[in-house]
Amino acid sequence: MSYNDSLKSHLDELIKKHRKLDEEIAKLQFNNPEIRKLKTKKLWYKDEIYRITRELEAAEDLNGNS
Repeated sequence: MSYNDSLKSHLDELIKKHRKLDEEIAKLQFNNPEIRKLKTKKLWYKDEIYRITRELEAAEDLNGNS
C-alpha cells in the first residue's frame, strides 16, 4: 500500500468518525457535559480531514494527476 493509499484510508476513517460524532451530538441534549468533549473531538477530526486532504491534493499536483 502506498503512502497516499494509506492517507486516503485514514481520511475515510476520520470522515466516518466525524459523521458519527455529528449523530451522537444531535442525540444529546444541549446541557449535557459530554457535548463539549464531543465537539472538541469532532473539531480535531475536521482539522485532520482538512490537513490530509490538502496533503493528498499537493501530492497529486506534484505527480501531475488531476
